[in-house]
Amino acid sequence: MAMANPVDLLDNEVELVGKLLERIESEKEQGKGELSVRVLDVGCGTGRLSIYLNEKAGCDVTGIDMLQKKLEKAKTRCSGSGNVAFEMQSAEEMGFRNDVFDVVVSLKALHEIPDPEAALKESNRVLNARRGRILIIDWVGGTAKTSTHTHAPKYFTPAGLEKMLSESGFVNTRVELNREGELMLAEGRKKSGQKQIKI
Repeated sequence: MAMANPVDLLDNEVELVGKLLERIESEKEQGKGELSVRVLDVGCGTGRLSIYLNEKAGCDVTGIDMLQKKLEKAKTRCSGSGNVAFEMQSAEEMGFRNDVFDVVVSLKALHEIPDPEAALKESNRVLNARRGRILIIDWVGGTAKTSTHTHAPKYFTPAGLEKMLSESGFVNTRVELNREGELMLAEGRKKSGQKQIKI
C-alpha cells in the first residue's frame, strides 16, 4: 500500500525512497552537532525527491538538472520550502567545490545522463571526504518488467551499477531491489579521507 505524501511519489518509488530516507536519517544521527545533512540531487527533474527529503528529513538540498523547463517546475513546486535550491548544471562537470555535500542522491535519472561514469566520479569529488555517501535509485536493466521501456538499452544491471560505483572510487557498495524487482537502490561511500581534485 502506497503512503500518501505531499510530492506525489509514484507507487513503485515509495519502497526504495523510504529506504533512502532511512539511510539519510542515519547520517543525521551520526553527524551530531551538525545542523543539517547537505544533499545533492543529481538529475532532479521537477524536484520531487529534493522537496521530499527537505520536508521529511529537514535536509539542505540542492537539485541539479540540465532541463530548464523541469527546473522551473521544481522551483514553482518548492516555493515556500526552505533550504531547497535548484540549479542548471551538468552532472558530468559540476561547478561545486570539493567535499561540499554529505549525501548525493538520484531518482531514476542516472540512465539518462550521457556519461554516467563521469557523473559518478563528479559525485564522489563533491562528497564530504569524512562521511560522504551516494544513494541512487534507478530501473533494473535486463528484466522482463523493464525490457519494454523506451530507455531499456540504457538501464544498468545491479552488478553493472555496483561495478561502476566501485570504479568511480566508492567503497562499501551494495545494491538492493524493490519487491517487484524493477527498481534498485545502489549505494556506496566515499573512501575515508579520500580527496579528489577538480581537473
